[in-house]
Amino acid sequence: MVPVFIGGHPRSGTTLLGAMLGTHRECICTPESPFKARVFRNLRKGGINTIDIQTAFEMIRNSWRFKLWGLPIQPVPYDEISSYQELILWLVKSYAKKTGKPESTFWIDHTPANIEHADTLIKLFPDSRLLHIIRDGRAVAASIMHLDWGANTIDRAAHSWVRKVSHYVGVESSLGAERIMQIKFEELIQEPESTLKNICRFINIDFQSHMVTGSGFKVPKYTVQQHSLLGKKLDVKRVSAWEKDLTPRQIEIFESIAGGLLQSFGYPLKYGLNARGMTVTEKIVSGAREVYMRKVVNKFRRRKRKSKGITTAPKN
Repeated sequence: MVPVFIGGHPRSGTTLLGAMLGTHRECICTPESPFKARVFRNLRKGGINTIDIQTAFEMIRNSWRFKLWGLPIQPVPYDEISSYQELILWLVKSYAKKTGKPESTFWIDHTPANIEHADTLIKLFPDSRLLHIIRDGRAVAASIMHLDWGANTIDRAAHSWVRKVSHYVGVESSLGAERIMQIKFEELIQEPESTLKNICRFINIDFQSHMVTGSGFKVPKYTVQQHSLLGKKLDVKRVSAWEKDLTPRQIEIFESIAGGLLQSFGYPLKYGLNARGMTVTEKIVSGAREVYMRKVVNKFRRRKRKSKGITTAPKN
């Protein structure tokens, strides 16, 4: 099974792209799996082949992110699994079997942080391919600020986008075009067929027209509200919706922080060099709101959503 790791700043379209590729008859798209890199980092001591498989499985099994897979785990065939890589792929194949695609030969993983852990993932899966999806940072900010995680204010959203995207582009440069491909969210929405054809060529699968529907992934209950448009007809209006969702002042602040990077990706600015940075008062108000939302409001919202959405895997 060949892993295809999709990554990018959260709310950049990683799930949409995963669902599109997951529609392919040879591909299985699993829920996000941030645990795969975290468990590996926690257990590696003497090298990649020294990880205790049973310990690794117990750590994964106890991860709430893995519980979102809703996978009724059978006894692990430890006599058939000799490495951490094989354990991960066994879990993926178990998920594929559960969802009716046991013959899948490509694993589509849309965890946003995949690009951050590119070096680890490549060491674990030498034949893997990576896809980096980029979206206009102003659209990312408009999408993420109302959620119960991530940045809650426009300046925090701008700094997060600049920091992560700049890092990811650096990763791209180090890996090279044979290993990683960059995709723009806007092109995926406006020209889905041609964009998907290019991606299919990169990962070496045939293009299938029904991939455009993005129906190849069942969203866990925990995140279903955040992906309410998944599987529906693509709406090109989504590309510019941020222009109405953000206030003119929010757009100006974002551009004052991230204008240069936006331009480098071909995103036109509304304020350009005239974008005014935040005043002292705006910074104080923004900082107070960020702390209040993160430590009080969102903490409660996230706990409530998590308790409703997690499906605990049955005990063996």
